[in-house]
Amino acid sequence: MDNDSTDSMALRVSAHVLVQLGSELVTDVEQAILECVKNAYDADSPGCRISIDTEYQGMLTEVGTREKLLPFHFNSENVEVTFFDPEKKVELAKISESNTNEDDSGSDLIERRLKYTGRIIIEDHGDGLTPDQLKNSWLVISKSAKRPIQNGPKEKTKKRNRTPLGDKGLGRLGSMKLGDILLVESSPSESLVLSSAQFRWKDCETAETIDQIPVFSKSIDNEDSFKGTKVSVLGLKDLHEWRRDSKIFQITKSLAKLISPFEVTSTFPVTVSINNIEQSLVNVTNEVLARAISEFSFRWEQSDDDQYTLIAQARFKKRLFMSERSEGQRQKFERAFKPDDGQGFRDFLNIARKMKRYTFCTAEDKDTFIELEQRFDWNKLVSDNPTEMVNPGPFHGSFYFFHLDDLGNSDSSAAAAGLGINRSLIKEMSGVSILRDGFTVRSQGDWLGISGGMTSGSIYHMRVDNTIGYFALTGEKNYKLIEKSDREGFVDDTAHRGFVQIAKTCKNFANDALENIRRAFDEYYHQLGQQESNTPPKTAAGSLRQMEQAAQQTRDAKSTAEKAAATLTKEFEKLKNLAQAPSSPESTNQNNTTNQALELVEQAVKAINNVQQKLESKKIDSSAIHQLKHELQTNKEQISALYESAAVGLSARGLSHELRTHLSEIKSRTTLIQKQIKDVANNEAGILSNLKSIRAACTGIASAAALIDPMLPRARALKENIDLKEFVSDYVSAREIAFDREQITVHQVYPPAPTKVRSNRARLLQILDNLVRNSVYWLKRGISTKETHAPKEITIKIDDGIMTIWDNGPGIDRDYEDSIFDIFVTAKPVSDSGQGLGLFIVTQLLSLDGCDVTLSSERNNFGRLYKFNVNLQPIAVRG
Repeated sequence: MDNDSTDSMALRVSAHVLVQLGSELVTDVEQAILECVKNAYDADSPGCRISIDTEYQGMLTEVGTREKLLPFHFNSENVEVTFFDPEKKVELAKISESNTNEDDSGSDLIERRLKYTGRIIIEDHGDGLTPDQLKNSWLVISKSAKRPIQNGPKEKTKKRNRTPLGDKGLGRLGSMKLGDILLVESSPSESLVLSSAQFRWKDCETAETIDQIPVFSKSIDNEDSFKGTKVSVLGLKDLHEWRRDSKIFQITKSLAKLISPFEVTSTFPVTVSINNIEQSLVNVTNEVLARAISEFSFRWEQSDDDQYTLIAQARFKKRLFMSERSEGQRQKFERAFKPDDGQGFRDFLNIARKMKRYTFCTAEDKDTFIELEQRFDWNKLVSDNPTEMVNPGPFHGSFYFFHLDDLGNSDSSAAAAGLGINRSLIKEMSGVSILRDGFTVRSQGDWLGISGGMTSGSIYHMRVDNTIGYFALTGEKNYKLIEKSDREGFVDDTAHRGFVQIAKTCKNFANDALENIRRAFDEYYHQLGQQESNTPPKTAAGSLRQMEQAAQQTRDAKSTAEKAAATLTKEFEKLKNLAQAPSSPESTNQNNTTNQALELVEQAVKAINNVQQKLESKKIDSSAIHQLKHELQTNKEQISALYESAAVGLSARGLSHELRTHLSEIKSRTTLIQKQIKDVANNEAGILSNLKSIRAACTGIASAAALIDPMLPRARALKENIDLKEFVSDYVSAREIAFDREQITVHQVYPPAPTKVRSNRARLLQILDNLVRNSVYWLKRGISTKETHAPKEITIKIDDGIMTIWDNGPGIDRDYEDSIFDIFVTAKPVSDSGQGLGLFIVTQLLSLDGCDVTLSSERNNFGRLYKFNVNLQPIAVRG
């Protein structure tokens, strides 16, 4: 077969691809406008003006050959197309598919007139374009002079030292969301010509290839001495939508989310006008942020030792602890703040257990009640597999938290602009934005997972509707983060995962700070109540005992009153009889005295009877106390069952990971056997080796199943005498394969004499398993983050009813020493799904038998606590 000639062949691009790109590139009209505004920023313009005129009507004329223009005769929504013969000065007949190539005795040139309604002009006074740049850069799709030559930061602008935002050369395609005709006019100097180019998006639907789309360009005298670029979109789509009375406020609010008023408006002001009604974006957010009751700021920056640190700060106003809707909360606020302006609460925060992880700062803002700070090194944030993420470069950010029912008085200027600060406005602006040099990189929905606070069980976390925030990136420092072509977020790579890890740590800091300070406020208020009543802290059981005692005292008082009343009544009758007996004149004074005494006795009897009646009417029903006692016991049993079930779940989750590992091993070995079985003679040794590995994996699965089986609910109620040495040895043997896989050596230290405890085996197994798994995790993490380098070891020691468990990992972070056993407290990075349940459940399971777990005061080589002392003495079997 002869070789065919390909000299005449070439790749061509269908014109329809521009329609596809334009329709899919941006989400809405605000994003389409933003792409043009970003071009103005990149052009080093001092600012940008967006002018929208829905009533404007105009006409453009284009002259070209019949062959070039006649096929493009279709009208669009607000553009009407007509053709004229420039020589005969007459309008041509309506064009149809059958006569687009008709032969006319007139000139071959015709004039296409585009009559349009509505326009949007995005105007800047930046660098501008020369005719050559307009032709060879702006009109070349996906060509961008801003694209970096190598993987690194882009070259900055000369005048304002900005890092360009664009690099794909596709942003102009988004203008098809706005209207039909795209017209660009530009000049690099007031003294040079004004160059222009125009084309229709509607023509892209008719042309077969891009080169057939009619494009008209020209250069004219710059009579207005204009320097910069005007991008006009003519013949607007959805004109009725643009004409709505509230559109100026809607478009301003929408653009405020995309062109950040948080920081960029001071250096790149943007104004929007619709039909001569003008609004500056900066007016929107500045008024809103003043209503926040809590503010969180974050700086991810390089420290003096060249390591990166997240510096997280929280600032709380007094109104955080106040609620206009809740009378009870208002009373708590007055009680805590009115006597000393909150100084007592400040002092309490310095000793509150959960607040010890924070550094207290001096608040510079007079409206700030308290300011906290916490620092996180990269090693604290990085996941167990450091290759999954890299440092994205320095950035900063802020969150603003609001009480939607208490926003204060709205500023009059904001109200006059139609931007009254209310619940609706906060909700519209809510969410956490990602900014690149002040422009939003769109993200899908609640990308940071703030809504998780609604399902976490905490009532004190941030909520989606009452949180506004942002992270401010730069093209210069965060060039590793690559935007998707559709501007809907970043490409999911190691740099993006590193950024998300830091961002989620910021969210967790804000939630924890809100939770801890508001819980501390509750504790402080409770403490005030105890001080005033001089009563010790009460538990539910203690309160019930007090009720029982009060009921008994009431019954005793009633009995005493009955006896006293009966005695007084009897004596009263005797005295009364004596007083009524005949008397001599000499005894008159004596009778008067007796009558007075009788009156006093009568009053005393009446008083006692009255007390007796009240005791009878207000008696405490013993059956009600019995019901409360029954419900408390039932609830205690239910909570115990929940703790035990949760412990099983935690252990099962860890064991499921081991099972997956074993199953993966079986699968890979089976595959190898299938390949080797074709030649059994030469591969016998390999087959035997793989079978051995499969048997080991099966043994591991059986051991894992054997561990979980005794934890199941059916064994929960049983208690037995357990030899701790035998118990621990059996556990270590069952997990031997898992320990070997992780290269962990387990040391067991026992006393000479056997130590026995009477306990539920399942419960004791859950306690031991949680503590050991905790050690396994931190040993693995210490190696992956390079905090530790020594061979991994775990030690379990039994001595006088105390089971001590420790490892040679990094130890417990000092920030969490005082709260490590509290619920939902965890030092694990966010990517590792730490829930803060394991150690809390250990404490609860131990408390069911009167036991506890504490941290030994001994510190490791890192200066951290690391030994867990499990006190089993209350259940030790003596003799």
